[in-house]
Amino acid sequence: MARILLVDDDEDLTFLLGGYLVHDQHVVDEVNDGTAAWEKLQSETYDIAIFDWDLPGYTGLELLSMYREIGGSAPILMLTGRLEADDKESGLDAGADDYLTKPFEYKELAARIRALLRRSQPKGPKALGTNNEAMLEQAGLTGTVLASRYEFMGIVGEGAVGVVYKARHPHLNKMLAIKMLHYYGLKDDVFARFEQEARLVSSLSHPGIAAVHDFGITERKRPFMVMEYLEGKCLDQVIQEDDYVALAKALPFFIQVCSAMAEAHAKGIVHRDLKPGNIMLCGWPGDGNVQAKVLDFGCGKPSESSAEESRLTKDGSSLGSPAYMSPEQARGHSVDHRSDIYSLGAVIYEAITGYLPLAGDTAMETMLKQIEEQAPRLSEMRPDLSYPETMEHVVAKAMEKDPAKRYQSMNELKSELEQVLSGL
Repeated sequence: MARILLVDDDEDLTFLLGGYLVHDQHVVDEVNDGTAAWEKLQSETYDIAIFDWDLPGYTGLELLSMYREIGGSAPILMLTGRLEADDKESGLDAGADDYLTKPFEYKELAARIRALLRRSQPKGPKALGTNNEAMLEQAGLTGTVLASRYEFMGIVGEGAVGVVYKARHPHLNKMLAIKMLHYYGLKDDVFARFEQEARLVSSLSHPGIAAVHDFGITERKRPFMVMEYLEGKCLDQVIQEDDYVALAKALPFFIQVCSAMAEAHAKGIVHRDLKPGNIMLCGWPGDGNVQAKVLDFGCGKPSESSAEESRLTKDGSSLGSPAYMSPEQARGHSVDHRSDIYSLGAVIYEAITGYLPLAGDTAMETMLKQIEEQAPRLSEMRPDLSYPETMEHVVAKAMEKDPAKRYQSMNELKSELEQVLSGL
């Protein structure tokens, strides 16, 4: 049994062939135009696809080329009424695996399908691990070198553009996280930003930054990043579960974050998306041995960027999260390390009060508040809690609207947080 995408503008023929294929125990999606077929190819996984040559919307040849460009590896059988050798040659050159000239007998189509399915059985290195075949198949990793080097054990998390797997290095018996992009429907700048993240983080070596061990692209053109595997909770989850974090518990790990970001800034790297979801607390709540790890430099950029890096993080793009954006970032202006200081100030504020310092009903309203309004004092936001005046000063200075009035380095902010902690 195979899952088949059948695309032909002749509805009667599609209905007839679809019925035969279903009778042969296949699962069939029937589509009658190229545009709908392209949507299916980007969102679904098929064992084989059958394209008519002449289609409304995208032609069969265009579908074939686009599918191969995004890394689609399923066998493609072209149906054509064209007898010219040049047409058949162009289809094969574009990545078709076989073609069938109309009119044809269904028995011949069924035989071609069986042959393509036999030939498409996974080749290449054998995957490590057991009982993970379905996961590897879904990820497009069956028969890849990556699957033969690491034992994939489960999914840690999944987002709009990628998925993170828990994996084991078989020789070192070490757990790792492998972050992979979905290969369908992504623009070139998403791939480029992913590669930039790997390059930026691999240049850093600090216990407070999740390490990158490897980066590459699989045989099916899926970019991957092999990272340090972390166990713990992200700060946003801690805030959601506990309402807020007591100052005495929060200050030690924020001091660690300052140290980690000082390392990044020393290498000329600005994060541009510091937020609770990008701070992992390893060992939380533990016995005081919590290690904070800064994650996801996907919006990061070097302070002195190349032309390509500037394109990926160009002024006006406002990459980042509105609730933690500095005013200059919300305006779409150029940012430097002091923008990260503002963002960390907003994260500290939320962690120790349980509330965002500035929040509107929409992303745009929130960005306008970052530009125009001052955050309330900590004690005004949480009159039921007690904050030393020194902490009020630290948060207010970190969140100054004018970058020149903020702390000018993470080490400066770190020193003041250490002083607050020593006074508790």
